[in-house]
Amino acid sequence: MKKSIMIIVTIVFIGLCSSCRHTDSVASSPPALSGSWDKSLVYIEISVARYDGFQPWKLSQSFSVSCFGTAAGPDEILTIAEPFADASLIRVKCFGSNEFVPAEIKCIDYDINLCLLTINDESNNPELKAVSFSEDYKKGMELVGNWLAPDGTSKTSRGFLDRALLLPCPTSYQRTLAFVVSNPSRQTSRGELYTHNKKAVGIAYSSSEKDNFLIPAETINRFLKYTHNTNYAGFGTPGYESYDLLDPSVRKYLKMPEELKEGNYVSSVYSKGTGSDILQFGDVVLAINNNPLNAYGRYRHPDYEDIAFEHLIQRQELNQPISFTIWRNGEKIELETKTSRFDPKEMLVPYQEYDRQPEYIVIGGYVFQKLTRDYLQLWGENWPGKAPPHLFYYYRNLAMKPSEDRKDIVVLSFVLPAPINLGYQNLGRIVVKTFNGLEIRQMSDLLTAVSENPESPVHVVEFEMDYPTLIIPKQNLDQIDQTIAQIYGIQKTVNID
Repeated sequence: MKKSIMIIVTIVFIGLCSSCRHTDSVASSPPALSGSWDKSLVYIEISVARYDGFQPWKLSQSFSVSCFGTAAGPDEILTIAEPFADASLIRVKCFGSNEFVPAEIKCIDYDINLCLLTINDESNNPELKAVSFSEDYKKGMELVGNWLAPDGTSKTSRGFLDRALLLPCPTSYQRTLAFVVSNPSRQTSRGELYTHNKKAVGIAYSSSEKDNFLIPAETINRFLKYTHNTNYAGFGTPGYESYDLLDPSVRKYLKMPEELKEGNYVSSVYSKGTGSDILQFGDVVLAINNNPLNAYGRYRHPDYEDIAFEHLIQRQELNQPISFTIWRNGEKIELETKTSRFDPKEMLVPYQEYDRQPEYIVIGGYVFQKLTRDYLQLWGENWPGKAPPHLFYYYRNLAMKPSEDRKDIVVLSFVLPAPINLGYQNLGRIVVKTFNGLEIRQMSDLLTAVSENPESPVHVVEFEMDYPTLIIPKQNLDQIDQTIAQIYGIQKTVNID
C-alpha cells in the first residue's frame, strides 16, 4: 500500500515538474512576430514649444510627448505627423540601446498625417532594418501591432482588419483613407506598426473604445516615394463639398433622367483645391476619372468596396490630369482639370498653422491678430458653441473661400491695460473693418494703414457689426509702445509675414 502511494506521488511530482518546465518555456518565449521587427522599431520623444494663443509673442512652457516609429531606411524613421507640430527637440531610442540619439524632420505632410525623420548623429547611428509596406488587403485578416516601449522592449497587440473608409484626419481639414482594426487587444494610436504574416500593412494614428485606426500602406508608399524630392509638394485635396442626392424631387428639379441613379450634389465650391476651377454650386458629379459615384458620393473600389470620392483625388500627385463627369443645366458634361492642393495657411480662417509663430501687431496696447482655428480653440472643449458667434461664422461658412478682396480675418483680440487705452479696455474679439480709412483685407494691410494719414493726430479703427470706433492717439505712441512692451514682456510688437 505504501509502495503504491509512493508511486502515485512520484508520478504526480514528475508531472508537475514537466508542467512547470513547459510553463517556463512558454513564459520565456517572445510574442509571435515581435522578434522579426525589433531592429525596425524605435521609440520617439518630442519636446514641444508652442506660442500662447492670446499672447502670441510668448512661448508657453514646453512639454514632452512620445510616439513610435518604423524604419524606412538605414537612418530614416516613418511615423505620424501629429505629435511633431511645433516640435523643438526630437530624440529616438532603438532596440537594444538605453541611449537616445537626436533626430530631425526630413519631411512632414499634415494633410495625410505622416512624417519622415532622419537620425543626425553619425557617431552613434544605429543600424535600422528598413520595412517595406505591402498593399495587400483582405477584410477580416488578423493583424499584429508592434512597437518599442520606453524601456527598450518590443510590445505587441492583436486585432482584425474590419474595413476601409475615409475618416477625419486629426491634422487636416479633410477626410483621409483609414483601415479600421476591430476587437483590438489594446488601444494603439501613436504610430505603432501593424503587420500581417510578416508584411507591414500600416501604422496606427487613432483609436476609439472599440477600434484602432491605421494609415494604410497605400498612403504610406505614396508619401515615401516622393519624400526624396527636394520640393515635396504633397497630393491633391478636394476643392468642393457635396451632400447626398437621394431625394427624387431634387433630381427631377435638376432635370435628371429617372434611369440616372448616380451622382452627388455639389453644395459648396472652395477658392482652391481640385475641381474648384471647373465646378459650380448645383452641379452633380457623376464620375471622377470614369469612376461612377453613387448618390452618397462613393465609388466602387476593387478592394475597399464603397469609398468616398475624396480618395480618387488624394491618391494623385499634384498637377496630374483628372476628369469630372457632371450634370449641369439638364445635360451631361465632361470636364478636365489638374489636381491641386488647398494649403491650410491660405484659407480665410486657417485650419492650422503648425510650426510658425502666430501673426500679430500691438499698437497702444491693442492686440490685433489673425483669426485661425487654433485661436477659436482657445475657448476650450466644445469651442464651436463657446467661441463668439460672429467669429465662428467666418470659420464655419467662409474659411474655404479666401479671395483677392479678403485673405485674412483680422481681429482686435484684447487690450493690454495702459493709460492710453482707458475706456477701451473691455474691447476684444471683434473683427477689424478699416484702419485709418484703409479696408483691412489681410494682416499686412495693418502695416500699410499705420502710415496712412500722417498729418492726423490719431489712428482711427472701425469694426464690423457697428462696434464703437476706436481712437488711438499718436502723440508719443512709439515711446508708449516701448513701455507697454517692457511691462508685458513683449520682445517685438510686430510679427507679420
